[in-house]
Amino acid sequence: MIGNRTRFSLAQLLEQQQQALVVALIAKHGGRISLGVGTALEIMNALRNLDDHQVMAVCAEVIATSGDLRHRVTPKYRFDERSHDLVQCLALDGYEVVDKRLRQTDPTIAEAPPIDDDLIEALKGCGAPRRHDITQKIADSAAAFRSSPPDYNAALVNARVAMETLAADIAIDVAGGAALPPFDPSKWGSTISYLRTRSAITLEEERGLAGVYAFLSSGAHRPMPIGVSEAQMTRLGRSFALNVCWFLLQTHLARRGP
Repeated sequence: MIGNRTRFSLAQLLEQQQQALVVALIAKHGGRISLGVGTALEIMNALRNLDDHQVMAVCAEVIATSGDLRHRVTPKYRFDERSHDLVQCLALDGYEVVDKRLRQTDPTIAEAPPIDDDLIEALKGCGAPRRHDITQKIADSAAAFRSSPPDYNAALVNARVAMETLAADIAIDVAGGAALPPFDPSKWGSTISYLRTRSAITLEEERGLAGVYAFLSSGAHRPMPIGVSEAQMTRLGRSFALNVCWFLLQTHLARRGP
């Protein structure tokens, strides 16, 4: 599925184009937009009413015809910067551009909503003391991935910090909000070990969480498996971290009850 970030990025790129072209492009793929379109907000409203398949079709055409669209924009760097941002947003959603075509890099994502959107929404109402800091680190991770050139190490580090912060907040809550928690919140091993001793996670889950942390800690400069790019490995690590956040948050909320 296509996340909100990608829809925003697509709107920003299309805002550079002539009104008639934008109207025709969105209408071609089943959308509706007023002839008075002229801002990214108006285009965003039109994209909100498209389903994922329609948005993917618009993205695919934009990428396939990028030469024509770039020709219409002056100066060219404005198009290049927005085009790069869109490609990186798509990469975060699990799609890559190969020979001006979109290709799905993860076959499991077709019907699953982007983890960023669900996690950030859940964090808003979870009550974690540092939920705003966690949300900011998730955003910083995405921004580093989308930067030009991409900073893949920063993308992983920020995702890992979000994971560590949420786990520590949950462990402190499990400890009853003690001023001096019976574990070291600055150390991942200590945090998840405490969660396991309090039956907040199982031994198998503790081992899995330790494995994710080890994967993230090695950064984006690890030797890449044949056929796997640095961007794909970074997206994988980032996805691991955000899914751990989702798992810890949902299991804690379920155990805590209403």
